[in-house]
Amino acid sequence: MISGYLSFHSDNALNSLNTSLIHGDGNEELDYKTVTHGSFVGSYATHPRLPWNVSDIYYYDEYADVLVLMSGTVYNTDQLICECGFSSVPASPVLVASLFLKYGPDFVAGVNGDFAIFLYRPRKSEAFIFRDHVGVRPVAWSQRSLELVFSSDITGLCRSMSDGRHVPTWYLADYFRYSDLLSTPNPDVQRLLPGHYLHFSERGLRLSQYWHPETVKLNRTLSYEKMISDLNDLVQDAVKIRCDSRFRAGAHISSGLDSGVVSVLARRQYSRSEKYYGFSWSPGDFDAGEVAFDERLLVRLMCEKADIEPVFSDLTPPDLVNSISSLYGNPSLFYEGKTLESAVHTGTNLIFSGWGGDEFISLADRGVEQDLLRRRKFNLFFKRNKLKNFRRFVWNQLHWVIFPALGILDRATKRALSNDARYLKSEYKKSDRKALATFCFFRSRRQVHLNMLRFYHLQGRCEEWMIQGYRRGVEYRYPLLDRRIIEYMLTVPSELLCLPGLFRPILREIVKNILPEEVSLNVGKRDPVSQKYTWKMCKESIPLLAAEVDTWRADPAMGFIDFDILDQDLNKYRADPSVSDDRVLCKGIIYIKSAYEFAKHYEGRAW
Repeated sequence: MISGYLSFHSDNALNSLNTSLIHGDGNEELDYKTVTHGSFVGSYATHPRLPWNVSDIYYYDEYADVLVLMSGTVYNTDQLICECGFSSVPASPVLVASLFLKYGPDFVAGVNGDFAIFLYRPRKSEAFIFRDHVGVRPVAWSQRSLELVFSSDITGLCRSMSDGRHVPTWYLADYFRYSDLLSTPNPDVQRLLPGHYLHFSERGLRLSQYWHPETVKLNRTLSYEKMISDLNDLVQDAVKIRCDSRFRAGAHISSGLDSGVVSVLARRQYSRSEKYYGFSWSPGDFDAGEVAFDERLLVRLMCEKADIEPVFSDLTPPDLVNSISSLYGNPSLFYEGKTLESAVHTGTNLIFSGWGGDEFISLADRGVEQDLLRRRKFNLFFKRNKLKNFRRFVWNQLHWVIFPALGILDRATKRALSNDARYLKSEYKKSDRKALATFCFFRSRRQVHLNMLRFYHLQGRCEEWMIQGYRRGVEYRYPLLDRRIIEYMLTVPSELLCLPGLFRPILREIVKNILPEEVSLNVGKRDPVSQKYTWKMCKESIPLLAAEVDTWRADPAMGFIDFDILDQDLNKYRADPSVSDDRVLCKGIIYIKSAYEFAKHYEGRAW
């Protein structure tokens, strides 16, 4: 992680920056190193479990007038070193400096990687911050006159710049509703958008977009065979370039195609490793009773064939509570805390994830029907939407074509929104209309892809896992979010995704020779065992969390919660758990606990 402060009217920079950004915030595992040069003071944090050293993060060339602080990795190094004339592979900050000196700030468009880069030119009195195309690596900034502060620890930056202000109520209420995911708990701090760079000089601050996926053209001459061949090569290469022999790697594993193909391909790259662990969110020892299918069987089969050691979850209610009881907790992904714990226990410091596949290469059918109708591909449309079951046909057209195009929410979504906001006071219940529209409404498959980049849920999870993981000495890599795969999917006509009988046809074709047939033909996306186990853990956590309700009620930061409704539901649950809607209560009370803990830690009331 990197942080820094730059001023063009003061040489006493260190006194102007909250020392927690430079010297750490009490995380004893991280080692903070300070970098100073004139009016710039910054720092970078390393972890003893990670192989990064100073040359991977920091570079300064006084003669060339360039200083680089970098969080992340450049993956297409082989291509770029030829452009700069290196005879051997340089460290990423050296390569970045050389590219910048040769091409200027536009060099970043040709870099394939996950990165946040600060580049400073002292004699020219200017600085740049670059964020990778998709936004895998986090970075945020704040400007006051001729002062610039930045950090890849976004929450830490917000807290250091808060000047004692409380967390805004609307930010805490956003835990329970669709919201602008780009917002931060400090209005003075902004995330640098993916595919953008910031230029800061004595003339002021300017933001520039360097990646324009919306300009990628549809390739109407593309054949099915060519598409499969190209994307197969891209997926293979996206995994390969993210492998690094300095790490001990593992992967998220499930019966899904996304995590399956990524984990197996990465395992092949680490074939010399005696142990390669696959981390599953499913429980190892849990009797789920009768379920549609047991994902653990497919996970074990896939792991056996690929020489992967499966590690199943052993999450307990106290684990759940502990996971959401910190400044960096995540109420909806509390099970990843156990994954990090297992990674540390097994010596794993790099986790490959299939995150992002659903939005691009393995997109199922959102927007496809609309494209077929618009392009008058009626034969394909009716092959996919058979009239013999007319009621089903009508339901599909309403929910997948008409409602998304007209901006109408279906009943199930409305009910879910209402349930999520159940414990909010009435003035806080409404979701952000723009956020809802970005995620739920579309008129083409292309719009679905672009909206998934804009909605920021992809980047949000990457940010959270990067910060939580780095603090534990674990890195994450996401091959299916390789920008080349995203750009290629924007060229694919929807009719190529209509192979009869195949759900998610592209990845299903690619994995034929990679995954066991039982996995490649599995069309399920949900894991019944994991779902049952998760709700069991949540339900057993209710008594632990209910004991804190009076503490929450007394906290002014929690004034947006309707505790009368929460009391009613808790009393109903205590009287007869079988008749209460325990899922709404479970989710709500976990989110309330998370919001309370965030506010307490953010405002310094946790110590």
